[in-house]
Amino acid sequence: MSSLKFVVSSLDIIAANASRNKQLSELVQQALAAIEKNDHQLPDPEVVFAPLRLASKSGTIPLTTTALDCIGKLISYSYFWAPSSRSSQDGAEQAPLIERAIDTICDCFQGETTLVPIQLQIVKSLLAAVLNDKIVVHGAGLLKAVRQVYNVFLLSRSTANQQVAQGTLTQMVGTVFERVKTRLQMKEARQNLGKLKRSHSSLTVDRHDDQGSSVGNGAESEEGIDGGSDATPIESNGGPKLTLKDLEHRKSFDDSNLGDGPTMVTQLKPLKKTARSVSEQSLAESAQEETPESLDAEDEVYIRDAYLVFRSFCNLSTKVLPPDQLYDLRGQPMRSKLISLHLIHTLLNNNISVFTSPLCTITNTKNNEPTNFLQAIKYYLCLSITRNGASSVDRVFDVCSDIFWLMLKYMRAPFKKEIEVFLNEIYLALLARRNAPLSQKLTVVGILKRFCEDPRALVETYLNYDCDRNVDNIFQTIIEDLSKFATASTAITPAQEQQYQDNHSKSSITEWQIKNVLPPPLSVALVNTQNEADSEIPKEYVIKRVALATLVETLRSLVNWSEPGRPEANGVNGEAERRPSSDELRYSIDPSASESVSRMDTPIIPSTPVIDDDPDQLEKEKARKTAKTNAVKAFNYKPKNGIKLLLKEGFIPSDKPQDIARFLRDEDRLDKAQIGEYLGEGDPKNIEVMHAFVDTMDFTKRLFVDALREFLQSFRLPGEAQKIDRFMLKFANRYVTGNPNAFANADTPYILAYSVILLNTDLHSSKIAKHMSKQDFIKNNRGINDNADLPDEYLLAIYDDIASNEIVLKSEREAAAAAGALPTQSTGLAAGLGQAFSNVGRDLQREAYVQQSEEISLRSEQLFRDLYRSQRRNAEKAGTKFIPASSFKHVGPMFDVAWMSFFSALSSQTQKTHNLEVNKLCLEGMKLATKVACLFDLATPREAFISALKNTANLNNPQEIQAKNVEALKVLLELGQTEGNLLKESWKDVLLCISQLDRLQLISGGVDESAVPDVSKARFVPPSRTDTADSRKSAASGRRHRPRSHTGPQGVSMEIALESRSDEVIKSVDRIFTNTTNLSKEAIVHFARALCEVSWDEIKVSGSNDSPRTYSLQKIVEISYYNMTRVRYEWTHIWDVLGEHFNRVGCHNNTTIVFFALDSLRQLSMRFMDIEELPGFKFQKDFLKPFEHVMSNSTNITVKDMILRCLIQMIQARGENIRSGWRTMFGVFTVAAREPYESIVNLAYENVLQVYRTRFGVVISQGAFTDLIVCLTEFSKNMKFQKKSLQAMETLKSIIPKMLKTPECPLSQRFNLEPNPNATSVGQHNRTSVEEGFWFPVLFAFHDVLMTGEDLEVRSNALNYFFEALLRYGGDFPPDFWDILWRQQLYPIFLVLRSRPEMTNVLNHEELSVWLSTTMIQALRNMITLFTHYFDALEYMLDRFLELLALCICQENDTIARIGSNCLQQLILQNVSKFTTDHWSKIVGAFCELFERTTAYQLFSATAINSTASLSPPPSGLELGGPLSPTAETPVDEKSLKINGANGVTPDVDPPVSHTNGAEDDALRTPTSAVAPTSTAVLPQTPPTPQLEEFKPNNPLQQQPIVVTAARRRFFNRIISRCVLQLLMIETVNELFSNDAVYAQIPSPELLRLMALLKKSFLFARRFNADKDLRMRLWREGFMKQPPNLLKQESGSAATYVSILFRMFGDTAPERQGSKSDVESALVPLCQDIIGGYTSLEEESQHRNIVAWRPVVVDVLEGYAAFPKEAFANHISSFYPLVVELLSKDLGGDLRTALLLVLRRVGEVGLGIEGMSSQTNGKASGNDLKRRSSTLSAVSFGHHASRSIDNLADDPSSRVMGRV
Repeated sequence: MSSLKFVVSSLDIIAANASRNKQLSELVQQALAAIEKNDHQLPDPEVVFAPLRLASKSGTIPLTTTALDCIGKLISYSYFWAPSSRSSQDGAEQAPLIERAIDTICDCFQGETTLVPIQLQIVKSLLAAVLNDKIVVHGAGLLKAVRQVYNVFLLSRSTANQQVAQGTLTQMVGTVFERVKTRLQMKEARQNLGKLKRSHSSLTVDRHDDQGSSVGNGAESEEGIDGGSDATPIESNGGPKLTLKDLEHRKSFDDSNLGDGPTMVTQLKPLKKTARSVSEQSLAESAQEETPESLDAEDEVYIRDAYLVFRSFCNLSTKVLPPDQLYDLRGQPMRSKLISLHLIHTLLNNNISVFTSPLCTITNTKNNEPTNFLQAIKYYLCLSITRNGASSVDRVFDVCSDIFWLMLKYMRAPFKKEIEVFLNEIYLALLARRNAPLSQKLTVVGILKRFCEDPRALVETYLNYDCDRNVDNIFQTIIEDLSKFATASTAITPAQEQQYQDNHSKSSITEWQIKNVLPPPLSVALVNTQNEADSEIPKEYVIKRVALATLVETLRSLVNWSEPGRPEANGVNGEAERRPSSDELRYSIDPSASESVSRMDTPIIPSTPVIDDDPDQLEKEKARKTAKTNAVKAFNYKPKNGIKLLLKEGFIPSDKPQDIARFLRDEDRLDKAQIGEYLGEGDPKNIEVMHAFVDTMDFTKRLFVDALREFLQSFRLPGEAQKIDRFMLKFANRYVTGNPNAFANADTPYILAYSVILLNTDLHSSKIAKHMSKQDFIKNNRGINDNADLPDEYLLAIYDDIASNEIVLKSEREAAAAAGALPTQSTGLAAGLGQAFSNVGRDLQREAYVQQSEEISLRSEQLFRDLYRSQRRNAEKAGTKFIPASSFKHVGPMFDVAWMSFFSALSSQTQKTHNLEVNKLCLEGMKLATKVACLFDLATPREAFISALKNTANLNNPQEIQAKNVEALKVLLELGQTEGNLLKESWKDVLLCISQLDRLQLISGGVDESAVPDVSKARFVPPSRTDTADSRKSAASGRRHRPRSHTGPQGVSMEIALESRSDEVIKSVDRIFTNTTNLSKEAIVHFARALCEVSWDEIKVSGSNDSPRTYSLQKIVEISYYNMTRVRYEWTHIWDVLGEHFNRVGCHNNTTIVFFALDSLRQLSMRFMDIEELPGFKFQKDFLKPFEHVMSNSTNITVKDMILRCLIQMIQARGENIRSGWRTMFGVFTVAAREPYESIVNLAYENVLQVYRTRFGVVISQGAFTDLIVCLTEFSKNMKFQKKSLQAMETLKSIIPKMLKTPECPLSQRFNLEPNPNATSVGQHNRTSVEEGFWFPVLFAFHDVLMTGEDLEVRSNALNYFFEALLRYGGDFPPDFWDILWRQQLYPIFLVLRSRPEMTNVLNHEELSVWLSTTMIQALRNMITLFTHYFDALEYMLDRFLELLALCICQENDTIARIGSNCLQQLILQNVSKFTTDHWSKIVGAFCELFERTTAYQLFSATAINSTASLSPPPSGLELGGPLSPTAETPVDEKSLKINGANGVTPDVDPPVSHTNGAEDDALRTPTSAVAPTSTAVLPQTPPTPQLEEFKPNNPLQQQPIVVTAARRRFFNRIISRCVLQLLMIETVNELFSNDAVYAQIPSPELLRLMALLKKSFLFARRFNADKDLRMRLWREGFMKQPPNLLKQESGSAATYVSILFRMFGDTAPERQGSKSDVESALVPLCQDIIGGYTSLEEESQHRNIVAWRPVVVDVLEGYAAFPKEAFANHISSFYPLVVELLSKDLGGDLRTALLLVLRRVGEVGLGIEGMSSQTNGKASGNDLKRRSSTLSAVSFGHHASRSIDNLADDPSSRVMGRV
């Protein structure tokens, strides 16, 4: 056996060298004998071990090295695996053999004096003992071996031995952890197997849940470690803020009973069995059957070893070194610290799975509960970083930074709070400190670079810190700090830049990810060697470059994390499917296995939603946090505003002083100075808050100076003495309250506080030359304790305390330390009081950076202590909540809070630096930032970055373009290709650069730069004033007055010129436009809009050139071609934008541009026509709209001609494909029809005529019939070319028969009687009737021309054609269509009568007069003809016709009124035989309304009003819209024809109180439904008799002339107009009833209603004539030149009334006989009254009255003479006296003849004399009615209607009102 040989040889060597040591020789011989006895097999280990042990103690090199070598080999062969047989009897004395063997090896090392070969052999033997995989040493033996190798490394003077010891130590500890890793893999396999076995009956527990609970369970297992009686109260917001100092006492695992543990040995068993554990206590126990519990127990032995080893190095690393040892890297203390830290880093880096595995647990000795390994070592690891993280030694700082990076990378969840502390207190604080070493800053930035390359780490940092309102913003702070470094200005030479570039170009991005790192050489000889490759490069520049690269990596990480949210990433991603879940990545056995993909990490959608990762909720919390931050900033700027905002946002619960004070006390971010200012204000509210603020402090059992320090730390003492006084008073009060026995009264602490503040200022101010002594201080405080002295010892203690420890605000000291600056000192006593802390940081400049590091460590330890206590208190409630990242949506908010920092860094560097690599890096960052901004629709960042890229491209300065500008252009083009769907408004910048690129290509190709203006200057181009050629000419000359001295590309570098024309650039540009087909429907609209804006900018800047730029306009045409096949819904939105642009371009004053645009539009239209359009759509119509717009708005005749020719070509080439486009084409022709250019009009008309002749059926089928009609109508209305107008009218006329014959027209079916299945009904789509679709447009065309046509001949033709068409074809119109015609065409002809301004908009006054006297009058007559022709169809419209006629009759224009009256007569006469009773009722109702409207009621009130308010006429002058007939509410009594009273002056109807102005009522109102005016009070017949004297002169001639205003004159004229119209109505009735047919057809009730109207008119006139005083008042007020009367109205109405009554009385028809008695009873008194009134007239003074009444009297006499005999006889007694009285008058021939008739009849009937009346009966009876009618006409009416009221002289009533 080989083992026997080396043992025997070793023993032989020992025996040879042990001659002097008898005991050793004997033991050797015994061992050799035992070997011989065992047949050359190894005997009892104790026999062999005894001589080896003794030999090792000899101290000689041969013996010791040989013994140690042999022991090591025997251990390697597992010879010492079992303890001795006596171990069970006395375990304390007899340790296991393996332990004794290790002890023997270790005992050989006697410190640095140990011989070098022995040191080396010790290391080798210990390594063999530890590395033995068969017999594994645990516990104390393992630790002893490790410790001894560590000692050799530290104490050996041999460099070689130091290196060997370092390597051995690394190998040892690495093996310990590798064994744990293997055991964990086996344990995981066992658990997975168990899960498979139980899967059918139970649910597995998610490992993520276990880990989540284990994060906080460590604290749960620590209950009772610290009683906590001295712990601070835990606040509701999570406890006091954690500091680094707290970490020193933040022990979360109780290992107090763990110690090193006994030495244990485990032996590797055959494969059938796993392993067993043996120790001195359990050797006899043999596990026959290994259970999972026993295996887990054995696993814990390995884990405990790892724990003990790791703890040992952590403890070694935490030793605080004095300054003299700190910088001695070769010294043992420093090497000890370095090797400890490097081993910690190595263990963490190489065995991270052991630390993070949830299976790795260790038993807590306090409660025997398993604790996660990471939780167990957390305290020691944090303590190590706390003590060393802020070290001023770079080597220590660097390795601590690497350890912290591993924590940040792999242990974020369990170290959430600790990471916050480390970042805020050490690393980020170091970056903010000005005097921190640049090397350390560079290290931190490097760590941050690694951090920012991990997308998940970034997002989780944001979620867990920036979205937590109780934690500072870590992510935002990191980005802001990096931005500051990246933008810092540094001095660097090009050579140094190049050197940096060369040195870093080869460095791998993933250097930090190399596995199994080893500590660097730390031997004395090599520890000082460092790689100073970049020593010549300023570290500021290196930091700047690394920071810039870090920002770009951050953006790349954000883009990678947001990848699932990108539109193209929405599909199933195979790579994502194969990637493990997030919890597996973090908590798998080997998390480092995923490092290779960490840079491309993207969120994985978990199988079950992560409740904590709710983007919306987290955003709310972030918003809440931001709101609080803003409120705090507001407070720090102006406290009162800040308090208001805090109250408004709810951060302070209420306005109570206690709540405000509590917030001021607890919120650390508040400025202490502002707190002091706010609390020091003298307002009662502020004083209350100040008192509550001080009351939150507890000074019980506190020393006075300590209490004062606490008090002054909570705010900065303000400068005003009054404010300080209030603070000191309250402090003294509060101190005495807590310590009532401290002083005699409150005055003592009040004065003493002032004294201490003065002392503090005096002792620590550099401005004071002589400082206060102790005796001075004692003297100053004499008698302040109620006239007694405080003890001198007490005062001296205070003096010493202040002298050694200045009272200064910690926050200001820290700020000054970070800034590296000192505040200014104040002078004077008052200033010292007011600025007690002005000496903040006074000694900072003299303090070494070492001291600052110590302060950071102390503060950090305090923070960790607070954190530990907080977590221990909250352990039962919940563990530390860590939110794992799973959603890509967080990237948007993250970018939103940090984009300004990115932007400032990247944009500033692109502008400042000329280093192409830096520029490429910045441009890459801008590209990534733009992608994020686009994805999350952050408009402002997107526009900022795109704009920055555009400015960086600098294409508007061709001569200054550099390589970096071209790179920016390429980035912009790339974004245009990749982010097209998301660029939105930023497309304009991209397209503007493309336009500028085209300009650059032109200039570099030799085009003069002045001929290609800069598009970016378009915003400075003023808008053109006119579109005339002159303005264009002047603008062009202004641009060409300074030609360039040379042309060609000389100003542009050849490289740039070639690059701008490279295939890459050209293809990129082309790809942007061709890829528009792939843009979304929203994106293509944004693209089109931006392209149109750029195109317009091009045109604005070059529009005055002979060759304007049309690059973008060409691209518009291109994208139109590309996208024309899109779905019509999308294309419509695109064309809305493009069409509007063509509208603008087409109206430009440069014809070159216009022609190009029109030709492009024509080509697009031809292409568009090839795409089939289904019926009912209008895409072609919209597409062609720009032609119409340009035609309407352009003033250039050549442009208009081109438009027409474009359309003509389209019609010729694509006529068969045109659908809805016909409508727009006719719209263009319609615009052309209005043109003043004959060539345009002729060209348009000829083409319209051609379309009409050849494609009329297609036009109808495409719904363009109406547009054709409108087009022809415009031709008809073109006044300048009458010939064309007349031709167009003829064409319109010819359309009707052609329309009725065209198969496509539905109307053709009615005339052809053969239905056409291909006929298209317009109503199918427009929901209108066929008549509305076809008849209405044609008729409306005539209507439009007759209403607005300016040529009389054309207008007359239109009127004739209009009514001809109605008369010829109207028989087929349904009632509904007649209603439409009435409402929209017939009645509007006369609407001018109701609303005159409607026509004045079209015609001037003279034209309107002509139109009224010609067109309208003819139209009115045609209306009557139409009604008569279609009486059966239109009879239901009788009321509308009557209202129309009433409208005419009531006009002030006499001609129109008389025509209206005549037409009313014609209407009745022509249809008299067709009227029914209802018709007659409507007709009589119309007369009722007309009489009512024309009754001048205002005559009785005109003198009593001083304004015209009582008569407010409509525009026509009179109320026209009132009812046309009375209703049942006010019936006319047929029996009420008789005159009441003897003289008949009491009227039946009085004037109504008010009139309803119904001028604007619906024209279709039914007259019979109207309401007649209702009578109210009866006016007095004569004024009352005065009771007192009146001295007013009665002679009217003595009155002064009255001045009548224009308004009052108009008011009087309107009254007179009513009187004139009343006479017209009486005449109309008279003329109507001169027709026998009318009298015969009208029913008696309606005839009686008419008689009532005549009676009312007669009574009204008589009443007015009888009121002499009223007439005189009117005359005095200027109503007329003489007193007015209604003589003609009175006599005329009486004559008509009497003549009809006489006829009714003599009528023998049965219908008339029924009312004969009533007629008689009314007729006789009236006749008597007429005769009696006539006889009372005086010949001289009342001649006019006699002349007026004489025909009436003649008529009465003749009528009475014609009475039947019986009736005549009955009234002789009444008439005869009156007749006799007539003889006293001057009798004319007619009156004498009438008297003869009566007297003869009296003789015959009354006296019985026969034959007296026979002589005249024949003449009278034959000509009676004819004479009576002519007499009435001659007497009553004359020629009064010959001229208009408007043209009357000053006395318009001379014709209608007589004199008194």
